[in-house]
Amino acid sequence: MKLPIRLAWRYAWVRRSKSLTHLISGISMFVIAAVTTAMIAILSAFNGIEAVVTELFGTLDAPLAVVPASGSELPAAAGEWIEATFGIDSDQPIVSAVAPVIEEEAVVSWAGNQPQVCAILAFDSTLLSATPIASSVRSGKWNSTWSQSPACLVLGLGVKNILGLNSVNNEDEKPSLLLRAPIPGKKLTRYKEKAFQSQRAFACDVFSVNAEIDRKYILAPISFARELFSKDSTVSRYELGLAPGTSETVAAEAIRRKLLADDLDWAVRTRSEKNKLITQTNRAEKWATFVILSFILVVAAFNVMASLTMMLLDKRQDMEVLNAMGLSGWRLEQVFALQGVMINTIGGGIGTITGILLVLGQQHYGWVKLHGSVIPSYPVALETMDVLGTLTIVVIIGGIGSGWMVRNLVHRFV
Repeated sequence: MKLPIRLAWRYAWVRRSKSLTHLISGISMFVIAAVTTAMIAILSAFNGIEAVVTELFGTLDAPLAVVPASGSELPAAAGEWIEATFGIDSDQPIVSAVAPVIEEEAVVSWAGNQPQVCAILAFDSTLLSATPIASSVRSGKWNSTWSQSPACLVLGLGVKNILGLNSVNNEDEKPSLLLRAPIPGKKLTRYKEKAFQSQRAFACDVFSVNAEIDRKYILAPISFARELFSKDSTVSRYELGLAPGTSETVAAEAIRRKLLADDLDWAVRTRSEKNKLITQTNRAEKWATFVILSFILVVAAFNVMASLTMMLLDKRQDMEVLNAMGLSGWRLEQVFALQGVMINTIGGGIGTITGILLVLGQQHYGWVKLHGSVIPSYPVALETMDVLGTLTIVVIIGGIGSGWMVRNLVHRFV
């Protein structure tokens, strides 16, 4: 007569002796829970860092941009084509805003100070509806004289400091800047100073995104940039705002297919592709950390194996009784392997709940502060796949280790 597994496991459980086995089992469960909690918390921290980096470097960028596949310019007709093909009134309304952008370098000087080379990012008011640029302005409001003459510029905080400006936000006295850009077709060696197009503009406000962008960019009206860079009918790219509910990936794929079908020499660039190096580096660090913590989990699994070894030594007589009652082979192994799986599962479950609570607590209460940083507390972001992946690794490693250990010890004892 074969003894049912449920009754055999209950027999082994009730008959267990109170010894060092229980202490080792508790310690093993605690270690598994601690490692699981650490894995969820650390992976969530990497997610938070990636979200912050994307936000900081994406302040000046819309979700999508149509850029030239070759060269550095797009015709003005490209904007009309995008609007007609993917605009709100088109058959495939996935784009809510089409903003022309000119991005070129110019030499900027002020009051005879040392000239500096800066990147001029010029656009019209359309871009404000597709990007959070206005929120980065120090004064808290976008300048209403954006289209005045002379032009009104918004300087990056780093550019302002490099130029030595102190009264940018002074309504009564705004610094007048001289911007110069090379005229296409004129060589410096031949034309000297006449090889440059010069324009004057006021420094009206300051924006701040991050140190790298702040030291590089000056925001300008697109009408000013057309005169400075002699771009009457071309732009550097078109930034696209997406219609509500439209996925960035889906929209990018739809536009790529249409560009290919119409044989246009343009390309689509997503916000994440522009910051591809930063995103890939962060994700590589995240998964390298995940692998390292998985190895730590393997070490922690040895505690479970030690607990099972102590339990089997403690229950050697019970195993002989169960064997005599007709429980043998893999069915006997299953009785004791189940306890190893339970240790890993319960420990992993406790660790998962603890990790989730820690991450949610950091999100809502900001327990870990970042003093003097652009963000008040350490960023975290919980992702379902990270939680499920961690719990899967815990159960798999624990299950394989427990099964292997029980199989070898049962074969030795019985």
